[in-house]
Amino acid sequence: MSFDFKRRLDGLQEKMVDDDLHLVVYGSCQNFQYLTGLLTEWRRGTDLMSGVNNIFIPREGEPILSLSRAPTGDAPVTCVRDIRYLDRGASYGELVGKIIPSLDLKGSNVGLGEHLWGPTTVEITKAVKGAAFYSAEALMDHLRMIKDPGEIERLRKVVELTDKVMEGVLPKIKAGVTQRELALEVEFQGRLLGASDISFSPTAGFVKAGSEVSPNPFTYPRHEGLVPGTSIAFDIGFVMDGYCSDFGRSFYFGPANTEVKKGYEALHQGILETVDRMHDSNMRVCHLFSALEKTLDRLGYGDYLRARLTTGNLGHNIGVEVHEPPWLSPAYTEPLHTNMVMALEPKIWHAGEYYLRVEDIVLVGPRKTEVLTRFDRELFQL
Repeated sequence: MSFDFKRRLDGLQEKMVDDDLHLVVYGSCQNFQYLTGLLTEWRRGTDLMSGVNNIFIPREGEPILSLSRAPTGDAPVTCVRDIRYLDRGASYGELVGKIIPSLDLKGSNVGLGEHLWGPTTVEITKAVKGAAFYSAEALMDHLRMIKDPGEIERLRKVVELTDKVMEGVLPKIKAGVTQRELALEVEFQGRLLGASDISFSPTAGFVKAGSEVSPNPFTYPRHEGLVPGTSIAFDIGFVMDGYCSDFGRSFYFGPANTEVKKGYEALHQGILETVDRMHDSNMRVCHLFSALEKTLDRLGYGDYLRARLTTGNLGHNIGVEVHEPPWLSPAYTEPLHTNMVMALEPKIWHAGEYYLRVEDIVLVGPRKTEVLTRFDRELFQL
């Protein structure tokens, strides 16, 4: 697989020049993974990781990677050539004190990223005389927005896995099953197929026809079993090889009336017509919602769309994180670019009757956008 780590480093250093930063430091987080290629367990919380796993990036020259311990077998596979390990019993402050002079900094403006431990920041303060600190969390958003071939390949694989998970869960949708049981089945199937983690807690939201109208669509008790006349909206996602999926489909348990069946068809039609219009530079992300909205208005479901998407947000980019900028909302005027990978997730809600969602991962191309999600669009009534 082709991962363009040089583009990532060069792009970050160019941004550092623009923002007048002389050093950027990331702990074990999404940007750490993006720059090093190392799949540390940053999704599980900083308390389960080592505060020593950090990358130091100067404005000029090569970065230095510090790791908590030397590998017992093969060296870690990373593009970073200069790796410093913390010897048993040694002080991390001493290691930082050696790393900083090696970087030959020309100033003291330091950008701090996510998942940095407090003691690390203290040691940087000691090592960089007169340090002034700034946030570096969003410095690579513009780089991560455009996926390289290796990233696209990994996204294809995790999307394929997610399609298979939904296929595996379908036989479990029977009378009496609960929302919690279906959510647990989703995670089980994903782990069974090779997912390392979930992108977020999976949901299977029930809405019974004829239920009480409420500001919250999901009032169906989680401990009560499924009965006929109920819509089921799945929202699921997994992590595999460091990349995320985000997927949505809906089903109807029992005979479905014409309105609800046509509503689900309208959601799919809205996505497909919107995707047909999408390609490099021909529209802005802020226009995606209005494009889909026109289709739903034409098909008679626009008001139900706006009932759930009051902000005009149609989704988000996706990659090493499940939610990446730009969000597909009126606030982002970024044009579409080749190799953006996006999750389009429209929902319609007829309060007290049904709630439906569809979510597809799409890859923007120079002349055409490809839908990566392959799950059956016709399957609805169970």
